[in-house]
Amino acid sequence: MRAHVGDRLVVESPRADTHRRTGVVTDVRGADGAPPYQVHWLDTEQGHDTLVYPGPDAHIEHTPDVTGTRAEGASSMQTTKRWDVDVVVSEEAEGDVARTWAEVGLVADDGTALRGHGMARKHPADMDVPEIGEELAVSRALSDLSRQLRQVAAEDINENTGTPWRPS
Repeated sequence: MRAHVGDRLVVESPRADTHRRTGVVTDVRGADGAPPYQVHWLDTEQGHDTLVYPGPDAHIEHTPDVTGTRAEGASSMQTTKRWDVDVVVSEEAEGDVARTWAEVGLVADDGTALRGHGMARKHPADMDVPEIGEELAVSRALSDLSRQLRQVAAEDINENTGTPWRPS
């Protein structure tokens, strides 16, 4: 990880109940842009500064200088895309048996639309804990979506290189 003063440090949330944090790098203490970084956090009303040794859940969003390039004339380019995954969960219960279905959808910038599906069943002897069925069904739907996305990547690799790639 390498940063320059003015770049943004983004720390993704490790949990669903917390938000990502974004701060501006105000000082680089390591050699050649390496951590630690002095960061001014933007997520508080008055902001605050901390010394940060970023973990694996962090990344740098580089900001070009006035000329649009980095030091010593080196050209720098970074593209950031956000893909949103839509998750729908439904549950059906009859007596002691419950089934939970999940559908996840992804529409990429190029219009590629994929849908993954997953299902979980509660055994009649199991405790009634709906979150477990939801978690299992959603994880299976995401796994299905992941398989489909790997297949699309394999087809794109084959089209662009002429070399078949078989996702494992």
